[in-house]
Amino acid sequence: MRKQITVAAELRQARGKNEARRLRARGFTPAVVYGSGGDVIPVAIDPREALRILHSKAGHNTIFDLSIKGGATTPVMMVDWQTDPVRDDLLHVDFKRIDLTKRLRVSVPVHTQGEAKGVKQQGGLLEVVAREIERASCRERVLYTV
Repeated sequence: MRKQITVAAELRQARGKNEARRLRARGFTPAVVYGSGGDVIPVAIDPREALRILHSKAGHNTIFDLSIKGGATTPVMMVDWQTDPVRDDLLHVDFKRIDLTKRLRVSVPVHTQGEAKGVKQQGGLLEVVAREIERASCRERVLYTV
């Protein structure tokens, strides 16, 4: 789902564990941009902006613009992220460049709503086999019903 959101990023010159720790101490999160035939670009972003996108309705499938300071603005999508298991801070984000002229396959989370009749009336057990499904991105919204 394409959103009119622009996230600011700045280029990272140094890499490595110590530089990443210094970057996090300054309040930024290390990230990397790759894909769509372009070069790999290490960047630093504000973790609050990334978390706002992750907690939105579309979640990590949101396509938004990444504005690199001193560079170009490119449409991207979050494909991977790491969080601290104790403090739940964002440690690292991977952004994938999106070519808006090509079809894209994304994984969509499955959320169950309500209570099944067999569970409610007959004491059955609902077993969710798939937590997410993969589908091709398209313009119309598709509602999957079980």
